[in-house]
Amino acid sequence: MVYLSGMRNIMRNYVFCCILALLCLPYGSQAQEVVFSAKASSAKTGLQNQFQITFSLSNAPEAQNFTPPSFEGFSIQGGPFQSSRSSMSNINGRVQQNTTVSLTYILQATKLGKQTIGPASVTVNDKELKSNPVQIEVVKGSVLPTSPGQNAADDPFTAMRRQQQRIREQLLQQRQQRQEQRRQQVQQMGEDDIHKNIFIKVTADKTNPYVGEQISVSYKLYTRLAMNVNLTQLPSLNGFWSQDFEVPNPPKSQEEVINGVPYQVFLLKKTALFPQQAGRLELDAAKAEGIVRIVEQTKGRNPFADDPLFSLFMDDPFFDQDAFMGYNYKDVPVKLSSKPIAIQVKELPLNNQPPSFTGAVGNFTLQASIDKQKLSTDDVAILTVQLLGTGNLKLVGSPQVNFQEELGVADPILSDSIISRNPAIRGIKEFKYTINPQLPGSYTIPAIELAYYDVESKQYKVLKSQAIPITVTEGKNIVATNDALPGDINPIIQSGWEGSSQSGHLMSQAGYWGLYLLSGLICGLLLWVHKRAGRLAENQVLFKYKKANKIAWKRLASARKMLSQQQHRAFYEEVSKAIWLYLSDKLNLPLAELSKDNLVEALQVRSFSAERIQQIEQLITECELALYSPSGGQQQRQKTLDEAGKLIGLLEQDIKTNNQFASYAK
Repeated sequence: MVYLSGMRNIMRNYVFCCILALLCLPYGSQAQEVVFSAKASSAKTGLQNQFQITFSLSNAPEAQNFTPPSFEGFSIQGGPFQSSRSSMSNINGRVQQNTTVSLTYILQATKLGKQTIGPASVTVNDKELKSNPVQIEVVKGSVLPTSPGQNAADDPFTAMRRQQQRIREQLLQQRQQRQEQRRQQVQQMGEDDIHKNIFIKVTADKTNPYVGEQISVSYKLYTRLAMNVNLTQLPSLNGFWSQDFEVPNPPKSQEEVINGVPYQVFLLKKTALFPQQAGRLELDAAKAEGIVRIVEQTKGRNPFADDPLFSLFMDDPFFDQDAFMGYNYKDVPVKLSSKPIAIQVKELPLNNQPPSFTGAVGNFTLQASIDKQKLSTDDVAILTVQLLGTGNLKLVGSPQVNFQEELGVADPILSDSIISRNPAIRGIKEFKYTINPQLPGSYTIPAIELAYYDVESKQYKVLKSQAIPITVTEGKNIVATNDALPGDINPIIQSGWEGSSQSGHLMSQAGYWGLYLLSGLICGLLLWVHKRAGRLAENQVLFKYKKANKIAWKRLASARKMLSQQQHRAFYEEVSKAIWLYLSDKLNLPLAELSKDNLVEALQVRSFSAERIQQIEQLITECELALYSPSGGQQQRQKTLDEAGKLIGLLEQDIKTNNQFASYAK
């Protein structure tokens, strides 16, 4: 017992000496006097009483090697308890800081008479300091006053011990609560519950829209685990035309609470969808693969459990077995897939649908302008019709305009651009008409009408531009003759033909009849061109088929301009549109049916090779994933552009040699 008591004192002194040294480190002084002193709470005590003695060290930030006295004639009942005190003073403009660290012991005398508590020692700046000795007079019994109902043992030191015990119990309870919470957290985030802690969720702001009405869809990754996950498959979006929103690249996390559980949320993809057919449509899954890191709890061995010295402290919460609990990390492969969402699309009302409705759904304005209102028959004017607003701009058809035949108006050239994407897709669609008047005179470009369906008011609205007057003067190349040819065909001879008119036998000259023959050939050629243009205009499928290659190369040219402008998203959107729209026009696939599955099926039906189909799929997938992954730089974009151009060239060759397309193209 004596050995254990002595070892207890040794270990306590050692541990709290370290505490004293650590407590002294943060405090600084300005070359103030170092004071090391000892003071007892009472100079007289009884054998039944306890008292405290405090060792105080002031202004010694580098203190170490504290050694308490032997306390001969006394037994240690508690402590040491550490405390610190800091104060500042300003004397004649000089600021001084005074820092004092104290250690307090609770003692009880074991011998009668005058007893002396020897000095304690401490090392400061390699110099040993000693405190003053303290004399205590010890008498029999108790020197504390008592009152009725009060036990002499209930002195302030007993209350202090009880308070210390309550604090220890509270600390132990708090530690146990934290450990239990950590156990539950580790258990909830284990391998068996991976898909509860990381998943992809799809949300749509509307599930019952009209045909052509915008739906905003977000694909988000929710996680409570450390992870490295990449998208491997984007939704095919069958039955929808899509326009992506800008999202941070790489994605930035936000916190979201679901059923009381916090998650880190990453926005992977946000897109505006425009349904192109009524009925039930489905947003299929987005998929991702990667690695997640889970936590496994392991029971560690207490290194002090078998040490007889440290076994004295096993009742301290710091030394319980849970303090040595360990955690291992394990990397686990994971595959994620979002759940499909059903969208029930409503048909647009057919009642009171205006004749000028060409599929526009949203909220728009219309304006028309011409670059010149005065021109000659040698000039060309450009009429620009702009549809501005929010909605399904890309899918709006050309307005029907009844131009006068003498104006020589060609089919419009369509273009569109996005102005903003938040919260709705807002942009401009342009219809540019080329006007080449054939005869001088005053003409009027009629007011252009275009109707759209307003979802908010649930009614059709008709937009109408102003009529535009133009004046056409005679050009240098116009024929001045009364024998004008029919329609818009003019004679090509502007002066009289000089033959042997003196003989009066003009009809006998070969040139006379050759003129009629040449004029007839020109008339026939122009009529054939006119009929062919009319046939193409009437047969939109054939018209798109003929123009598909030219339009695709224009888009690739637009993408090439973005190479050096660091327009990562816009570049891949242009390349993707070039491929998708080219195949849509060549294969006669409506925009509403554009999807990877439908595209592959159409290519297989038309006997395209497996190699060519694989090239198409790879390029489309590369463009899609590039929109949601860090950019590969200008070199990678140049490679993608070259592959797209090469692929369109190969497809043109395949189509020309394919018998199924030969009859289709006629």
